[in-house]
Amino acid sequence: MPKEVVGFIGLGNMGKPMSENVSRAGYDMVVFDIAGTAERAPEGAAVAASVGGVVEQSTTVFLSLPTLAANSEVIKQIADSDVSAELAVVNTSTVGASAAAESHQQLSEKGVGYADAPVSGGASGAQNATLTIIFSGDARLFTRLQPLFDVIGANSFNVGSQPGQGQRMKMVNNHLAISTLLTTSEALAYGEAGGLDMKTMLEILNVSSGRSYTTEHIFPNFVLPETYDSGGPASIIRKDIGLFVRESIADGCRHSLARATLDLIEAFDDENPDSDQTDIYPFIRDKK
Repeated sequence: MPKEVVGFIGLGNMGKPMSENVSRAGYDMVVFDIAGTAERAPEGAAVAASVGGVVEQSTTVFLSLPTLAANSEVIKQIADSDVSAELAVVNTSTVGASAAAESHQQLSEKGVGYADAPVSGGASGAQNATLTIIFSGDARLFTRLQPLFDVIGANSFNVGSQPGQGQRMKMVNNHLAISTLLTTSEALAYGEAGGLDMKTMLEILNVSSGRSYTTEHIFPNFVLPETYDSGGPASIIRKDIGLFVRESIADGCRHSLARATLDLIEAFDDENPDSDQTDIYPFIRDKK
């Protein structure tokens, strides 16, 4: 039996399947979700009544949280808890480099280890344990966590020792993924307006220079069959590209394409709250 006692805080679209994969690997677990824990908890996991109930029983705690406000509140509650000297907090959420640095500072004052480990691969990657984990932090902690990363993902990378570097790399990925979703939607809507068949367009793109994760996975699986159920809420990609814009401004980096992407996603999300990210295709197609 592995020695780590693994806590999970946040059992939503990503946290629930990740925690289930950890549980199936044989780890003792303690879990909590503010929206209701018992019905989301992996089989056999102990159910805590609070954030403190998780961290006080765990040696490693994973965070999978949907908003910056939730991240800030959970970090504060961890810092206020009675924790063991070996506790490590591993943040799989996308919160941005600035928030990661603040979390590291807050927890280091408590003697708690902190690591960025944002993940890429979406809900299907979480379910199938094929996520990419982007770590930054103490190299010794990366070594310690590698067995856990191996049960939730297919690839893990250590991108540096500075707090926030993992988040920065995740935002690089997210800008490309999110902006490509929108440019692909515009392009295919143009094609359909001229009578081109979407299935044929995707077949051509996927053996040509226009191919991407969006054309190879997102459109064939969720847009072409018109299910629009990728498991990625539009509110999350709005938050993610908003983080890129905000931190680009702070760093003095160009962000004109990210800004245009954010403007379009904000308009879509405001008009279609609680929609899946893939619903943006008919929004773009029909807004002529």
